[in-house]
Amino acid sequence: MVVSDQTTALSIPPAPRAKLGKAEYKQRVAAVRATLLRLQFQLRDADFPVLLVFGGVDGGGKHETINLLNEWLDPRYLKTMAYTAPSAEEQQRPRLWRYWRDLPVRGRIGLVLSGWYTQPLLDFVHHRSDAQRFKQQLEQVQQFEKTLADDGTLILKFWMHLSAEQQQRRLHKLAENPLTIWQIKPQDWKHLHLYQRFIEASRSLLQATHGAHAPWQVIDGSQARERHLEVAECLAQHLQQALEQQRPAPQRRRFRPTSKRQLSHTDLNSSLGKAEYLERLKKAQSQLLRLQQLALHTQQSTIIVFEGWDAAGKGGAIRRLVRPLDARQYKLIPVAAPNDEERARHYLWRFWQHLPRAGHLCVFDRSWYGRVLVERVEGFAATQEWQRAYQEIQHFEHALVESGVRLIKFWLHISDEEQLARFKARQADPLKSWKLTDEDWRNREQRAAYSQAVEDMLARTSSAQAPWVVVAANDKRHARVQVIESVCRHMLRY
Repeated sequence: MVVSDQTTALSIPPAPRAKLGKAEYKQRVAAVRATLLRLQFQLRDADFPVLLVFGGVDGGGKHETINLLNEWLDPRYLKTMAYTAPSAEEQQRPRLWRYWRDLPVRGRIGLVLSGWYTQPLLDFVHHRSDAQRFKQQLEQVQQFEKTLADDGTLILKFWMHLSAEQQQRRLHKLAENPLTIWQIKPQDWKHLHLYQRFIEASRSLLQATHGAHAPWQVIDGSQARERHLEVAECLAQHLQQALEQQRPAPQRRRFRPTSKRQLSHTDLNSSLGKAEYLERLKKAQSQLLRLQQLALHTQQSTIIVFEGWDAAGKGGAIRRLVRPLDARQYKLIPVAAPNDEERARHYLWRFWQHLPRAGHLCVFDRSWYGRVLVERVEGFAATQEWQRAYQEIQHFEHALVESGVRLIKFWLHISDEEQLARFKARQADPLKSWKLTDEDWRNREQRAAYSQAVEDMLARTSSAQAPWVVVAANDKRHARVQVIESVCRHMLRY
């Protein structure tokens, strides 16, 4: 969700604010609390969540402000997302995994402390990364926030500033109080000696990641009353605007369907005799087992995506793929229509939940590509939603590959005639008739629309490190061997 940018100052230090007297402070607190509670109640029925992201200097009052918001608002509908160093489980997945995992549902407010900006900033300040890496990580964060904002999330970001002298006094004050000493960590004193480099890096961070969809506001952290009110009144203002405004008219994007025809150029006559099939299958499965054992040793994950026509043989190909593997080292994720919990979040949220541990393999039977296939064709996603999904998927897959995940995607292609023959065979087989639904027959009537959607998907989302492989699947033996051999080649290459 885009918020009005107004005249948000990004200067460090921020412009000085007039100090508030106690009476004025109490009066304004009473007013803003009443407003926030009313808006929070209205938000519960809204179709977007809110994220308040807190960053800044150690001792700048981030903890106290979050604690106060939990006091001023109804804490049942708040979610505090506070992070420390990544756990062993989190270290085995892409950097943004834990943030996607914790996103609040629509109608709720998330308070983010030590979130997605902290590690890139500290790594750069402590010379664990260079300027280029710092820039790349901030670009990834921008893409993350843009993806959420495009889906409707209201994002407000607050940077709490202290001068070096103020920070030193603040840390000593916290250390002297037994009720607040817990807020200080050993590294806070180390950061104090790196203050100037921290401030210079912070200026770069703010300039690079400030935007109308996710604005920063720099706040003087030395004045507690003013700091608390500034955050609360800013939230009230922007939340009021977000609840009042109608969803902006979707921006018309010029979408040109691809003229490429990969499906029609696929040789569906490819086939294997039984003897050759069994020989190549055994060889490919043996190689896959060795490669997966090596991946477990090197801690490199693999994700395999299966899409294809109904009755194209995805289930049979998946069974042959995982048959030689240790069941403890892989998981299968069958993807159906999203449930209520999944619909209450961004459509990619549910797929982030299933990313494999380091060294493990994950197979998706259907995937995030439903957004540009069934949701596009059947009208479950608005035009602007499925059109922007191509770029969102590219960013998602780039984040996976950049973190070391090997990703390969299969489209199992069969002819219209072969699909009809398989439907009729299923219909006549008591052991398989349950697989055939009215929806399968209905989808056949829209094969032309689905074909164009598939061609657009292949053209817009295939890359060297996350390729699409179109599998000629009229012959099941050929399809099953091609899938396993393609996975082995990809694992060897990357």
